[in-house]
Amino acid sequence: MPSRKAAERFDGTAEYYARYRPGYGGPAFAYLAERFDLDDQTRVLDLGCGTGHVAIPVAGYAGEVVGMDPNEEMLAVARERAVAAGRENVEWVRGSDSDLDESLGPVRLATLGRSFHWMDQERTLERLFRMADPKGGVAILTDRDWLLRGEEEWQADVYDVAGGYLDDLPERTGPEVEYDDPWDELVAEHGFTDVEVTRFESRREWTVERIVGYVFSLSFGSPRRFGDDAAAFEAAVRERLADRGERPFVQDATVEVITGRRESAD
Repeated sequence: MPSRKAAERFDGTAEYYARYRPGYGGPAFAYLAERFDLDDQTRVLDLGCGTGHVAIPVAGYAGEVVGMDPNEEMLAVARERAVAAGRENVEWVRGSDSDLDESLGPVRLATLGRSFHWMDQERTLERLFRMADPKGGVAILTDRDWLLRGEEEWQADVYDVAGGYLDDLPERTGPEVEYDDPWDELVAEHGFTDVEVTRFESRREWTVERIVGYVFSLSFGSPRRFGDDAAAFEAAVRERLADRGERPFVQDATVEVITGRRESAD
């Protein structure tokens, strides 16, 4: 799917994405900074940056960060968040994976968050390999969408309620999903060496407000897709979860970071 067309699916979600999507966590960024020797002389490209969940925290370790995304609503919110965080070393550029050009390089690190699955993955990795400096590499950060793949009963309840309002809700698969091309293998196939898969565990707590906001941040669950039923959906979620009596709702989360170097560290 062309990235600009995919970006349109997120129209109307930017404020929800910024406020209710969980971050990847400080330990993940400290790991990247150490692995790629980030300092005030290094440049980072965050492709598919969204509202800055990677670009803004990684800017605390790098000299310059370029956040690139095809959705202008996302970029506008990212700019506001960067100002609020005091990060003046981030440049925000409208563009997608199809706009990658070696003139954007060289970069010490190219990061890709949850948006990587929307991209032409093979072409993107080929171009990022050419853009990396000799000590550089790539990092893919991801975590599991709990609405479709979570294991908790409260998550299944929210999915069931959403299904009453959305005709095209994707299938709820649970956590066990097999991929034909695991991303770590894909990274290795496109020239990167010393590929690592590192996982960071955390426990997240969710209020009903955060749960509803998270659903509204999804491409298939945006307020525009709910239309006039958005308020009714929120009320229905509150009613359904009130029967559980759990406060807050807990999720055991795993952030996975897949990294590869342009050249071996040996």
